[in-house]
Amino acid sequence: MQRLTRNSLKDILSKEIIFPKEKTLDLPVKVLQFGEGNFLRAFVDSLIQIANNENVFGGRVTIIQPIPEGRADAINASDGLFTHVARGMYKGQPKEEIRIVGSVDKALKSYGEWDKVLDAAKDPAIKIVVSNTTEAGIAISPDDRFDSNPPRSFPAKVTRLLYERFKALGKDKAKLVFIPCELIDRNGDILKECVLKLCNNFGLEKDFIDWVDKDCTFCCSLVDRIVTGHPRDEIGDLTKRLGYEDNNLVVSELFHLWVIEGPSFVKDIFPLNESGLNVIFTDDITPYRTRKVRILNGGHTSTVTLAYAAGLNYVKEMVEHPIIGAYLKDLLFEEVVPTVPGNKSEISAFAQEVLERFKNPYIKHSLLDITLNSTSKLAVRVIPSLVDFYSMSEKLPNRLLLSIAGYLRFYKITKTDGKAFFGMRDNGEEYPIRDDREILEYMKNIWDIPDATPSLEQCRTIAEKALSHPKLEAEALLKVPEMLERIALYLHDLLTKGAINTIKEINIAIRGEE
Repeated sequence: MQRLTRNSLKDILSKEIIFPKEKTLDLPVKVLQFGEGNFLRAFVDSLIQIANNENVFGGRVTIIQPIPEGRADAINASDGLFTHVARGMYKGQPKEEIRIVGSVDKALKSYGEWDKVLDAAKDPAIKIVVSNTTEAGIAISPDDRFDSNPPRSFPAKVTRLLYERFKALGKDKAKLVFIPCELIDRNGDILKECVLKLCNNFGLEKDFIDWVDKDCTFCCSLVDRIVTGHPRDEIGDLTKRLGYEDNNLVVSELFHLWVIEGPSFVKDIFPLNESGLNVIFTDDITPYRTRKVRILNGGHTSTVTLAYAAGLNYVKEMVEHPIIGAYLKDLLFEEVVPTVPGNKSEISAFAQEVLERFKNPYIKHSLLDITLNSTSKLAVRVIPSLVDFYSMSEKLPNRLLLSIAGYLRFYKITKTDGKAFFGMRDNGEEYPIRDDREILEYMKNIWDIPDATPSLEQCRTIAEKALSHPKLEAEALLKVPEMLERIALYLHDLLTKGAINTIKEINIAIRGEE
């Protein structure tokens, strides 16, 4: 069977597919994109293709693979083309959109092709830089060096790229607008802060530093779309149905939201909203972010480790499970929604919409995939709700505290081969734990105890040590002894009784207190 390429497009006959208009395949590159993963392709690149088909944006994307491993070769093998399948409920009915995305010009590798990356960055037609290097990506590395090929961290790569562009084009033509998509608060501000710090660390010229500070624009942005990635379980059937092979095919939900905070001219440069897309330009992203991160992302992060330990594998079955689904609903409406500022009826409606999106019959969203980098996610998505609930009510948010215990239980490392780290579900099945190596080593040491099942006192020590790690940003929890005791108790229960029985008992206890 033929593979998806520019040459094979004309031979694809399926009437289900929305094709890129031929003229959009040769548009100039206007966007640099750090990251070639599933999310950016099913979100940014797909939205750009829709806008191009509507004659709105008129630009394509050069992807930069920021780490040594990735999809750059596979993307180039298909001439940048890939299939995006978006599925969900629309006006009460199931709907599916299948689109071939042609907005990607090519993919370059930071490692091995850094000179090509720098050359590409000197194109004056490029105006926008987007990125998704995970929540941990917008950070400086102690190993950053200006003349490394490439520099180690993402901000260092950006600093070098800006410098070369500035030198080649001059201050007026070199200006760029950055729209990072990493799920951290004030992502644009943090990226700018890192870049300016590196400029000084590298001893770069003052006129360049002033230009970065005053002439380049770093927008804060919020992205919302559930992307499940490559559908391994059904790719055979999809291939037969579409009539071609596509190793880069990616699946997401229909829903999308992109909120971009920045000067008004950003909308003129990147007018995706004019094609009917749910892209919002605003001067204050805060209410959008708080609502989304605490309810949608927080709902995921607070529940997936418990559900996975209990033997569940996908978000839909988690939400529909009689015990865990009820726990998630109660957590959102009783402990999270009260902490979100704004109109409570609108916030509650958003939470209900989130639960419906989680039940999307088309989406097989792996719980194990969501556990990636749970430490940074917990710090951003869950702990702020917990702290605010206690501050507002002076009551313990028991379900949120259980989510902390669920995270600690998930990070009980039972085996490592020096490269990968593993834990064990309630049924004895082994699973990989994926996070920063520093975190994984730290957790391994914390859990390195002689007893197979820790005592309650040992659980208290484990919890206290874990919550003391600066990446969890959990100092406020440690200041409330009752919280630490409750987390330790829940952790002990999870290890001795399992997730389902622990949740049942907590629900009974909460109802009794009420």
